[in-house]
Amino acid sequence: MAVTDKRKALTKRQQEIFEFLKDKIQNRGFGPTVREIGDAFAIKSPNGVMCHLKALERKGLIRRESNMSRAICLADAGQKRLSLPLVGTAVSGSPIQAAISSDEQIEFEPIFAGEDKACLKIKGTAFVSLGITDGDFVIISRGGSSEIGDLVAALDDRHNVTLCRIQGDGKQPTSAIPGAYPTNTRQILGTVVGIVRRFEGTLAGLNATGPNALAS
Repeated sequence: MAVTDKRKALTKRQQEIFEFLKDKIQNRGFGPTVREIGDAFAIKSPNGVMCHLKALERKGLIRRESNMSRAICLADAGQKRLSLPLVGTAVSGSPIQAAISSDEQIEFEPIFAGEDKACLKIKGTAFVSLGITDGDFVIISRGGSSEIGDLVAALDDRHNVTLCRIQGDGKQPTSAIPGAYPTNTRQILGTVVGIVRRFEGTLAGLNATGPNALAS
Protein backbone atom coordinates (compact mmCIF):
# COMPACT_ATOMS: atom_id res chain seq x y z
CA MET A 1 0.00 0.00 0.00
CA ALA A 2 1.38 3.44 -0.95
CA VAL A 3 2.02 6.09 1.72
CA THR A 4 -0.86 8.19 0.34
CA ASP A 5 -3.27 5.26 0.69
CA LYS A 6 -2.07 4.60 4.23
CA ARG A 7 -2.71 8.21 5.22
CA LYS A 8 -6.26 8.04 3.86
CA ALA A 9 -6.94 5.34 6.45
CA LEU A 10 -5.97 7.64 9.34
CA THR A 11 -8.32 9.51 11.62
CA LYS A 12 -7.84 13.28 11.87
CA ARG A 13 -6.01 12.97 15.21
CA GLN A 14 -3.80 10.14 13.91
CA GLN A 15 -2.90 12.29 10.89
CA GLU A 16 -2.00 15.20 13.18
CA ILE A 17 0.18 12.99 15.38
CA PHE A 18 1.85 11.42 12.35
CA GLU A 19 2.75 14.87 10.98
CA PHE A 20 4.09 15.82 14.43
CA LEU A 21 6.26 12.69 14.52
CA LYS A 22 7.45 13.30 10.97
CA ASP A 23 8.44 16.89 11.76
CA LYS A 24 10.45 15.91 14.86
CA ILE A 25 12.20 12.97 13.19
CA GLN A 26 13.15 14.86 10.03
CA ASN A 27 14.05 18.21 11.58
CA ARG A 28 15.36 17.20 15.00
CA GLY A 29 16.80 13.80 14.10
CA PHE A 30 14.77 11.67 16.53
CA GLY A 31 11.20 11.15 17.56
CA PRO A 32 9.38 12.72 20.52
CA THR A 33 8.70 10.96 23.79
CA VAL A 34 5.23 9.79 24.77
CA ARG A 35 5.08 12.73 27.17
CA GLU A 36 5.99 15.22 24.43
CA ILE A 37 3.24 13.85 22.22
CA GLY A 38 0.75 14.02 25.10
CA ASP A 39 1.68 17.62 25.89
CA ALA A 40 1.45 18.65 22.23
CA PHE A 41 -2.06 17.21 21.81
CA ALA A 42 -3.40 17.61 25.36
CA ILE A 43 -3.61 13.85 25.85
CA LYS A 44 -3.30 13.33 29.59
CA SER A 45 -2.99 9.55 29.62
CA PRO A 46 0.21 7.87 28.30
CA ASN A 47 -2.02 4.97 27.31
CA GLY A 48 -3.99 7.33 25.08
CA VAL A 49 -0.80 8.31 23.27
CA MET A 50 0.24 4.67 22.96
CA CYS A 51 -3.07 3.79 21.36
CA HIS A 52 -2.40 6.33 18.59
CA LEU A 53 1.19 5.11 18.13
CA LYS A 54 0.05 1.50 17.92
CA ALA A 55 -2.56 2.48 15.34
CA LEU A 56 0.09 4.28 13.23
CA GLU A 57 2.35 1.26 13.53
CA ARG A 58 -0.44 -1.14 12.65
CA LYS A 59 -1.26 0.93 9.56
CA GLY A 60 2.36 0.73 8.45
CA LEU A 61 3.41 4.37 8.85
CA ILE A 62 5.87 4.07 11.74
CA ARG A 63 8.10 1.51 13.45
CA ARG A 64 8.90 1.42 17.14
CA GLU A 65 11.57 -0.31 19.21
CA SER A 66 10.36 -1.77 22.50
CA ASN A 67 11.37 -0.11 25.78
CA MET A 68 12.65 3.00 23.97
CA SER A 69 10.14 5.82 23.85
CA ARG A 70 12.16 7.92 21.39
CA ALA A 71 12.93 5.09 18.98
CA ILE A 72 10.20 5.91 16.46
CA CYS A 73 11.04 5.63 12.77
CA LEU A 74 9.07 6.56 9.68
CA ALA A 75 8.37 3.23 8.00
CA ASP A 76 8.56 4.49 4.42
CA ALA A 77 11.25 7.16 4.80
CA GLY A 78 14.97 6.69 4.49
CA GLN A 79 15.71 9.38 7.07
CA LYS A 80 19.27 9.76 8.18
CA ARG A 81 19.95 8.31 11.60
CA LEU A 82 21.98 10.90 13.46
CA SER A 83 21.19 9.81 17.00
CA LEU A 84 21.95 6.54 18.76
CA PRO A 85 20.57 4.98 21.95
CA LEU A 86 22.85 5.21 24.96
CA VAL A 87 23.37 1.70 26.36
CA GLY A 88 26.03 2.41 28.95
CA THR A 89 29.22 4.19 29.94
CA ALA A 90 32.59 2.51 29.51
CA VAL A 91 34.99 3.68 32.23
CA SER A 92 38.67 2.92 31.76
CA GLY A 93 39.68 0.04 34.03
CA SER A 94 36.08 -0.76 34.96
CA PRO A 95 33.27 -2.86 33.47
CA ILE A 96 30.77 -1.02 31.28
CA GLN A 97 27.97 0.57 33.28
CA ALA A 98 25.01 -0.83 31.37
CA ALA A 99 21.78 1.08 30.95
CA ILE A 100 20.02 -1.09 28.40
CA SER A 101 16.51 0.04 29.36
CA SER A 102 17.34 3.75 29.07
CA ASP A 103 15.65 5.75 26.31
CA GLU A 104 18.37 8.41 26.30
CA GLN A 105 19.65 9.27 22.84
CA ILE A 106 23.06 10.72 22.04
CA GLU A 107 22.89 13.28 19.27
CA PHE A 108 25.59 13.30 16.59
CA GLU A 109 23.62 15.56 14.28
CA PRO A 110 25.43 18.77 15.37
CA ILE A 111 28.74 17.30 14.15
CA PHE A 112 27.45 16.85 10.60
CA ALA A 113 24.60 19.35 10.21
CA GLY A 114 25.09 22.54 8.24
CA GLU A 115 26.32 23.42 4.79
CA ASP A 116 29.62 24.64 6.25
CA LYS A 117 30.73 21.14 7.30
CA ALA A 118 33.41 19.22 5.39
CA CYS A 119 35.87 16.42 6.12
CA LEU A 120 39.54 15.61 5.70
CA LYS A 121 40.90 12.10 5.29
CA ILE A 122 43.98 11.33 7.38
CA LYS A 123 46.85 9.34 5.94
CA GLY A 124 49.83 8.32 8.05
CA THR A 125 50.46 8.60 11.78
CA ALA A 126 51.60 12.22 12.13
CA PHE A 127 48.59 13.09 14.29
CA VAL A 128 48.60 10.08 16.63
CA SER A 129 49.49 12.33 19.57
CA LEU A 130 46.12 14.04 19.03
CA GLY A 131 44.25 10.73 19.05
CA ILE A 132 43.87 10.88 15.26
CA THR A 133 45.33 8.07 13.20
CA ASP A 134 45.63 6.69 9.68
CA GLY A 135 42.26 6.29 7.93
CA ASP A 136 40.36 8.66 10.23
CA PHE A 137 38.10 11.37 8.87
CA VAL A 138 38.34 14.75 10.57
CA ILE A 139 35.11 16.77 10.45
CA ILE A 140 35.64 20.52 10.16
CA SER A 141 33.38 23.55 10.33
CA ARG A 142 34.28 26.16 7.76
CA GLY A 143 31.86 28.78 9.06
CA GLY A 144 32.61 31.49 11.60
CA SER A 145 35.84 32.30 13.38
CA SER A 146 37.93 29.98 15.52
CA GLU A 147 38.40 30.61 19.24
CA ILE A 148 41.62 30.57 21.21
CA GLY A 149 42.50 26.95 21.98
CA ASP A 150 40.53 25.51 19.07
CA LEU A 151 42.05 22.76 16.96
CA VAL A 152 41.95 23.83 13.31
CA ALA A 153 42.86 22.34 9.95
CA ALA A 154 45.12 24.63 7.95
CA LEU A 155 47.28 24.84 4.85
CA ASP A 156 50.93 25.62 5.50
CA ASP A 157 53.21 27.59 3.18
CA ARG A 158 53.95 24.39 1.25
CA HIS A 159 50.20 23.81 0.71
CA ASN A 160 50.23 20.79 3.01
CA VAL A 161 47.26 20.23 5.32
CA THR A 162 48.17 20.25 9.00
CA LEU A 163 46.41 20.57 12.34
CA CYS A 164 47.11 23.60 14.50
CA ARG A 165 46.01 25.30 17.71
CA ILE A 166 44.81 28.88 17.89
CA GLN A 167 47.13 30.49 20.44
CA GLY A 168 46.74 33.45 22.78
CA ASP A 169 47.30 36.17 20.21
CA GLY A 170 44.83 34.52 17.82
CA LYS A 171 46.97 35.48 14.82
CA GLN A 172 49.37 32.74 13.79
CA PRO A 173 48.15 29.18 14.58
CA THR A 174 50.81 26.89 16.00
CA SER A 175 51.27 23.27 14.98
CA ALA A 176 49.41 20.92 17.34
CA ILE A 177 52.00 18.19 16.78
CA PRO A 178 54.65 18.17 19.53
CA GLY A 179 58.14 18.84 18.14
CA ALA A 180 56.89 19.73 14.65
CA TYR A 181 59.05 22.04 12.56
CA PRO A 182 57.60 25.59 12.73
CA THR A 183 55.97 26.68 9.49
CA ASN A 184 53.77 29.56 8.47
CA THR A 185 50.06 28.94 8.06
CA ARG A 186 48.72 30.15 4.73
CA GLN A 187 45.01 29.46 5.20
CA ILE A 188 42.73 28.05 7.91
CA LEU A 189 40.38 25.49 6.35
CA GLY A 190 38.09 25.12 9.36
CA THR A 191 37.70 24.25 13.02
CA VAL A 192 37.83 20.57 13.96
CA VAL A 193 34.47 19.50 15.42
CA GLY A 194 34.65 15.71 15.26
CA ILE A 195 36.47 12.56 14.22
CA VAL A 196 35.04 9.52 12.44
CA ARG A 197 36.95 6.25 12.65
CA ARG A 198 35.60 3.32 10.68
CA PHE A 199 35.76 -0.20 12.02
CA GLU A 200 36.69 -2.38 9.07
CA GLY A 201 36.10 -5.75 10.72
CA THR A 202 39.71 -6.25 11.75
CA LEU A 203 41.93 -5.07 14.60
CA ALA A 204 44.93 -4.78 12.28
CA GLY A 205 46.41 -1.32 12.36
CA LEU A 206 44.68 -0.19 15.54
CA ASN A 207 46.88 1.39 18.14
CA ALA A 208 46.70 2.91 21.59
CA THR A 209 44.65 5.86 20.42
CA GLY A 210 41.47 3.99 21.29
CA PRO A 211 38.64 2.02 19.66
CA ASN A 212 36.96 2.92 16.42
CA ALA A 213 34.40 5.52 17.29
CA LEU A 214 32.71 8.78 16.50
CA ALA A 215 33.81 11.58 18.80
CA SER A 216 33.26 15.29 19.11
